[in-house]
Amino acid sequence: MPPRSIALVVFADELDREHAAYGAVQNFVDVYESEVDRIVVVGPERIDIDRAVVDPVPVQRPQSSVPPVTVTEYIGHQVRIAAALWHERDRLEAAFFHIGGTMLLVPLLACIFAGVRTLLFVTGTVTEGVYARRGTGPLARGLAGIVTVVERVTCTLADDVILLSSGMDHPALEWPISPTIRAANVNYVDCDEFAKRTPIDDRPIDVVFVGRFATVKGIHDILGALPRLVASKPDIRIELIGDGDLSDEVAAFVDRHGLSENVTCPGWVDHDDLPARLDDARTLLLPSRSEGVPKALLEAMACGTVPVAAAVGGIPDLVDDGSNGFLLRDTDPAAIERTVTTVLERDDLDAVSDTARDHIERNYDYETIRDRYRRLLVDPESERATVDAGRDTV
Repeated sequence: MPPRSIALVVFADELDREHAAYGAVQNFVDVYESEVDRIVVVGPERIDIDRAVVDPVPVQRPQSSVPPVTVTEYIGHQVRIAAALWHERDRLEAAFFHIGGTMLLVPLLACIFAGVRTLLFVTGTVTEGVYARRGTGPLARGLAGIVTVVERVTCTLADDVILLSSGMDHPALEWPISPTIRAANVNYVDCDEFAKRTPIDDRPIDVVFVGRFATVKGIHDILGALPRLVASKPDIRIELIGDGDLSDEVAAFVDRHGLSENVTCPGWVDHDDLPARLDDARTLLLPSRSEGVPKALLEAMACGTVPVAAAVGGIPDLVDDGSNGFLLRDTDPAAIERTVTTVLERDDLDAVSDTARDHIERNYDYETIRDRYRRLLVDPESERATVDAGRDTV
């Protein structure tokens, strides 16, 4: 019997421990390494994943930032990814398009023409990233329109579309012609490592943010809320963990507004140190504009850190408002301050924390997630429970 090979296609500059996609790729490898002989990782220019089952195939990334050249290089990059997949076509059982996969139309077409089964992850919507980077002017609206069309085409052509949760809405899924849509989250949590060890009232940090310092993650809304939070709760302790293009802006804002006594920015924290950081915090603040099901949210809840998160992507399927966390109905600074302050003053916060931990233990442990994905690959036609019209869970 020939070796079983699958491809994981990721649209990212590089894959290392500090990249947002790194954890998702490692999780994917974890759940499939016992099912296949080889996982071909295609897309990033540098792939720093040392796993026996992983066969990295780096692809040169575009270098120019001049718009006409950028478009040409962007298409050229897709062609190079498509060529790498075409070269592997006789050995591939399936190709999974993950981070940024909804924009990879050319590589998807290459797999379809090669007869390789295509499975497309839908995470957050790319259009929100366009607006976050370019504003809401005519150019941004035009680019967002093109992005939406491309995403709808890829979602229509793929053999399977995988949502990170059954309740996710995405503009790419609005066309009447659609493939099989399944709900399955590759993110799992090591509930022994990420555990609740400290009661809520004994934790020194009131609010923690973990993630990339980017507009799409709501970092500007957080900054706007900081002076309000300090004014309403002078003893509040806030920790902003992460880095990104806006790191200098975040540090300058904290310094300029005299918030350094209340707000700390430790930078990027090694994943091995994250359980202790989360166990130190009472709440996790996540006012993102677009999300799938963030790994930081799962890990925080496993530690009993109560989420205060935007109702976007798959978050409402994970956070039961008032039971295991709290949803932000608005993410403007005033709404963030109002909601966070109310949550911190609740008498039942430790009970909410316990419920959050229990939910992750029951639904997102390694064995549960691995079984879902094993059935997706090994027995794709197996009977599945219908969640929504046209949407199945695996």
